[in-house]
Amino acid sequence: MATLMIDGTLELSQFWPQGESDADTTKIVIDISGIPSPIHYQQFPNGPIVATRVYDSALVRPFGANQPVIKNGKLTVRLQGLDAPELHVQPGSLARVKWKGKALGSLAGTGQIKKYRQAQAETAVVRLAAFLSSIGPSPLPCRFISNVDHEQGPADALDKYGRFVGNVFVRPGSTRPIDVNLWILKQGLALVALYNSMTRGEIAACIRAGSIGGNAAGGIGRFVTKTVGTFNDKRLYRKKGSILEHERSERFIHPKLYRRQCTWWAYKKAKRFTSGFDTFLGLSKDDVFFETADFLNSGPLSAVQIPLDEFVAGGKVVYSATEIVFKEGASSLFDPRGDRITSW
Repeated sequence: MATLMIDGTLELSQFWPQGESDADTTKIVIDISGIPSPIHYQQFPNGPIVATRVYDSALVRPFGANQPVIKNGKLTVRLQGLDAPELHVQPGSLARVKWKGKALGSLAGTGQIKKYRQAQAETAVVRLAAFLSSIGPSPLPCRFISNVDHEQGPADALDKYGRFVGNVFVRPGSTRPIDVNLWILKQGLALVALYNSMTRGEIAACIRAGSIGGNAAGGIGRFVTKTVGTFNDKRLYRKKGSILEHERSERFIHPKLYRRQCTWWAYKKAKRFTSGFDTFLGLSKDDVFFETADFLNSGPLSAVQIPLDEFVAGGKVVYSATEIVFKEGASSLFDPRGDRITSW
């Protein structure tokens, strides 16, 4: 297992309510014009650490159009191993997805494209921002670390949307750097979210941290519910500059389900889809997960893939967050000529 390391800074004003970042994604500022590069790669444990320029001009195509993975000196990071309540999620487009033999079509012009907000999303990000501010002034030095498969190439560090996936550390040069991902889980500010791209050690660390945060005082993990319930289309994203309203003990479902419930609701309101949420979850055959015990015992190649619609039955969530491992969508990386980047 190889290691990718990126040194940069966190602009603390990016987090809501000053900015728009939520509790499980962040932007890291880096200087790719500097010498040496702030991006380093280590192929073997205890092996040489070498600077790399492989991402400087690299592109992804999440929606068919080229998008740089480093834009205006910033890269987007999805904090690995956790999923925080959604701060501003829009219904996804299912324009090419068919139901009963007919494409569902675009939501454009239906009035259903809005930014929705989950309960506890604001509370989670405000607490994260306060913690980071207590570490030091902005911009706050940080280090991003991701364990990657050398043979899979540089794309293995990114998800299909072009976000780097890994852990962010603050106080990176100290004897006791702080793993922000695990801090969030231990504080109960997000649910554990396991993926097949994670190592056994990473999975175990997240489960341990999540067990601490499940009932943490001031955490939001206490308010997760297994009842899907009616979608609240009145709870919308409140633009930056808003004042946090105490969310008390408002309940929320697993964010992965909420994102899909949001899309289901929009298509239902647009009269494009008339069946229930359970049925909706079965539309994508690529949406699958593994049971954690099976994944760890059988391995990623032999574990049984389970369709996402089995995550919910009769409006009830069947599995807890630590009992499932989601399948990561494949990512691809391109150079400015359009050729795939496959080697370091």
